[in-house]
Amino acid sequence: MKCSKCEGDALRAKTVASVEVDRCERRGGLWFDESELTAVLEGKGAGARSFVGSDSGLDGKPGNCPRDGGRLLRIYSKQNRSVVVDRCSQCNGVWLDGGEFQRLTR
Repeated sequence: MKCSKCEGDALRAKTVASVEVDRCERRGGLWFDESELTAVLEGKGAGARSFVGSDSGLDGKPGNCPRDGGRLLRIYSKQNRSVVVDRCSQCNGVWLDGGEFQRLTR
């Protein structure tokens, strides 16, 4: 899969709390297929430190889904209303810009 924010950089798979998550190495963005973000957050942070990184500063346009190319919609997170996540309107996957995962787990 390709990053929706970095002009097509490849995402790298990383396993956290028994869930395979895809990460953009350049800016730290994370792609969670449907239900994966919930599974990682409910996993009590096991392995979540591997996502620690600087905030990418990307809070602009959401881009397209790395899974299916569908439109990403910006929505407020239920976990932390100060974080706006990008959710695919087709597959229900979730994109977090660099630093947003850390803000969700504070």
